[in-house]
Amino acid sequence: MNTLKIVQYFKLVTAQGRTHRFQNYFVGSTSTLLGETYDFAPFRADGALASLNGENQQFQVLFPNLEYALRLVEEANGNRLSQLTFSTAWLDGNNQIDRPVTDYYLGIGASFSETTIELRFRSAIDSVGSQFPGRTLTRDLVGPLPLNAELYLR
Repeated sequence: MNTLKIVQYFKLVTAQGRTHRFQNYFVGSTSTLLGETYDFAPFRADGALASLNGENQQFQVLFPNLEYALRLVEEANGNRLSQLTFSTAWLDGNNQIDRPVTDYYLGIGASFSETTIELRFRSAIDSVGSQFPGRTLTRDLVGPLPLNAELYLR
């Protein structure tokens, strides 16, 4: 029987340059991704939302309302202009990382409730995901280049 195991890596760099690294799978221990160590913290990523109009994607990360999460918000000036590197990785049967996918976001704010702290982000590059093909956009590839974010690749 195959078991699907997923770990998410949250790397936040505040506007002052302080870095915070958390992962949400290895409870009570650390994990390493690309040579960087991530401590455990419970959090939930609340998906990226995209529209048909090509605006920046919106992304939320929810933390329990605990001291370490409050520090994230305070040190990041309310999560304004912080930089988030968010990686999702599948684990094989030996808990080794297989096929990580990374996206990049900019902080746009935070909100609080009695039980959670929500950090809000937008995509770092308008209408372009991290898996965008490495090509130069030319008229031959996309036709007449638009004046807004509407690109259609053939």
